[in-house]
Amino acid sequence: MMFNILPVEKTQDIFFHIFNHLHQTGKQLVLTADKAPIELQGFEQRLLSRFKWGLSADLQTPDLETRVAILEKKVYADGIEMPKEVLEYLAYSITTNVRELEGALISLLAQSSMNRKVITLELAKQMIDKFVKNTAREVSIDYIQKVVCDYFDMPLELLKSKTRKREVVQARQISMYFAKSMTKSSLATIGLHSGGKDHATVLHACRTVNNLIDTDKRFKVYIEELHKKIIIQ
Repeated sequence: MMFNILPVEKTQDIFFHIFNHLHQTGKQLVLTADKAPIELQGFEQRLLSRFKWGLSADLQTPDLETRVAILEKKVYADGIEMPKEVLEYLAYSITTNVRELEGALISLLAQSSMNRKVITLELAKQMIDKFVKNTAREVSIDYIQKVVCDYFDMPLELLKSKTRKREVVQARQISMYFAKSMTKSSLATIGLHSGGKDHATVLHACRTVNNLIDTDKRFKVYIEELHKKIIIQ
C-alpha cells in the first residue's frame, strides 16, 4: 500500500480552504495546540490570522479538586461505588494528565475484579505502586500539602486559609519550602496554591524554614521525617 504525503505548503492551502468553508457556513471550529497562536511557527500568515479570530484559552493541568471531581463523575456514570478516600488517593497520586488518571482507575477496577478483592485504600496504594513503578513521578504541590497536613493533623482548608495562627503559619511555610525544593513550580504558583500568597511570601517562608533547620533540632527532625514521607509516595 502506498501513501501520498502532501507537501506542507499544499496541506496548509487545503486546510485554509476547509477552514474558510466551515467558517462561512457557520460551523464551530475547535483547534488545539501546545502554544498560543502568536507563538506558532511554520504556518502561513493567513492561517495564523484566522487562528486569532476566535477565543484562545489556556488549559492547565487539572488541580486536585478537579481530578477528584473527574473520578467521581466517572465512577458515578459507570454505576460503581468506591470510597471517597480511594478516589482522593488516586487524585493525589496521579497528577500528570486525565488519561493517566483514568488509566489508574481502570487498573484499580481490574485488580479488584480479577483478584476478587474489595476496593480499599490499601489496595489502591498497592496498585499505584505498581502503576508508577517504572515512571518517574513528580511530586506535586497538592501531595506535599496533604503530607504536611496529615503530619500535623490539620485540615487542608486550614492550611490554605488566611489565619495567622502560629502552628498553621508554620505548616504553610513548611509546605512552601518543600514545594520550592521538590517541584518545578514557580514561586507564584506555589503562593497561589497556598492561600493566594505572593512570591515574596514564599521566599520568606523558605528562608524561615532554613533558619529553623539550622537553629532548632526538634524542627529539623520534623523536616527530615516529612521529607521521607514525601519521597516515599
